[in-house]
Amino acid sequence: MSPTGPVFRIGRRRLAWLDEDGVSLLVPIGADEGEMLSEAEPRTFSMAGQTGGCPLLRVHLAFVAEASLRRILEQAWRDRASKQLQLLAARASGGDPELSEAEEL
Repeated sequence: MSPTGPVFRIGRRRLAWLDEDGVSLLVPIGADEGEMLSEAEPRTFSMAGQTGGCPLLRVHLAFVAEASLRRILEQAWRDRASKQLQLLAARASGGDPELSEAEEL
């Protein structure tokens, strides 16, 4: 699926983009997590095909809780950002224990 609206990027990688329906956000996500969210909250989440071999989660923005959207976008960022960028972000924010392996770079 190619984006038709605004695209949020990390370098050249797409983090999320507005779906052509204008009310949903498409976010690359792991298949298991996407299926779990779709089953738990079908009004808010659904699977929307793939891009570059990665499943896409459709997030209906009118129904999603802010905390859920934040968690999904943070996970997408961790999956898409380079380890170097994650390390820089962790240092700028005072450190993140999840990034201890990135310090080995």
